[in-house]
Amino acid sequence: MALFILKLVNRFTIILTRKTLSKKSNISDTRRMLKRLKIIICVIFFVFTIPVFCTTMSAAQAKVYRENFVSMAKQKVGSPYVYGAVGPDTFDCSGLIYFCARETANKQLPRTAKALYSYCRIVKDSNREVGDLLFFKTTASGNVSHVGIYIGNNQFISAISDGPNTGVIISSLKQDYWKGKYIGAGQFLPSGKSGFEDEEDIIEEIAVLDSNSSDRTSSSSGKSGNFKGSSFYNSKAAWKDSIVFDGSVSASWSFISPKRFLFMFRGIDSSFNARITKWPLEPGLGFGFKWSAGTDVFQFPILLSFTLNDFVRFYAGPVFTAGNAKMVDTDKDISASIFPGIIGVSFSTPTIDAGKVKLQFVQDINYSVFNNTGGGALPILESISAGLVFHTGIRVLLPLNAFF
Repeated sequence: MALFILKLVNRFTIILTRKTLSKKSNISDTRRMLKRLKIIICVIFFVFTIPVFCTTMSAAQAKVYRENFVSMAKQKVGSPYVYGAVGPDTFDCSGLIYFCARETANKQLPRTAKALYSYCRIVKDSNREVGDLLFFKTTASGNVSHVGIYIGNNQFISAISDGPNTGVIISSLKQDYWKGKYIGAGQFLPSGKSGFEDEEDIIEEIAVLDSNSSDRTSSSSGKSGNFKGSSFYNSKAAWKDSIVFDGSVSASWSFISPKRFLFMFRGIDSSFNARITKWPLEPGLGFGFKWSAGTDVFQFPILLSFTLNDFVRFYAGPVFTAGNAKMVDTDKDISASIFPGIIGVSFSTPTIDAGKVKLQFVQDINYSVFNNTGGGALPILESISAGLVFHTGIRVLLPLNAFF
């Protein structure tokens, strides 16, 4: 992105130099060009630096997320256990995690204890924090079969199916039963500590917890078992719990033309995407359909995306165009580039539940590449006018596990 910005600034500087050296140039022309340069640099800075601030979470903010997560779990103590239930009044063990994460952190988590173990970043007990998940093997198979929420002082909240006490209860890791079943702690929320742990303090158990590997699980101290260096995620994750589909539709607009600042309706944009939520940087692949009223073309982008924190998504890819493109606010003929085609960022609100699907309001900012009809680069102001577009709309999310 930095190289992209430098190329834009360099192109504009060349234009400015040529104009300054031209016999027709004068001081007022140069001043106008410099003013435009400042405006364009500000716009580019806005587009490419806001994601950095939006994706940065302080330790204090992370601590608030964790406190809210634990507080929600405490409110559910006493609720009955029902296998497969995800609230709001009954739960199984992973259903309690799923409900609390969705309600307090707008996070769509996997729906089984085993898949949660694969999804989380496994940490040493010395780095365990309030709000982390605790994992247990409570069946003869040796698989991860139970999960709870750590609330401090060696206590955790979980939904229990049998025993003297059932339902959502508070238990202690010091109890002999849980002490013998405990596997380790995992994090899906950002750390609430004022300095993130060194890489050597972050560990992952990659032992396959099947009937033949119960003796290979890690101890509660995190010093034994099979670990995979600094790799965070277990490749045995349940894929159906990790894939989310989404589609969006939005109205497009911009405010720059080669002649003036002018608010313009730029058409309708729709896109469809599938992403994998197993990793912190969630990769996705999708396609879109764009009707551009500004440049008078239909465009079909193929989009490779990466989503952060459920609220910010970066994307880029080639664009196929139908029609003869026109420069915004003029009759000048231009041509659309296939590759490089489009680069953009999407900001979204917390999700809103609507049955099996979730809704988000989205604001996209993207830049599509246009050239002269001969294939040469457009002047910088024309390039920004044709390519920089804002999209305001709504996104619908549907996890793959909703079909099962």
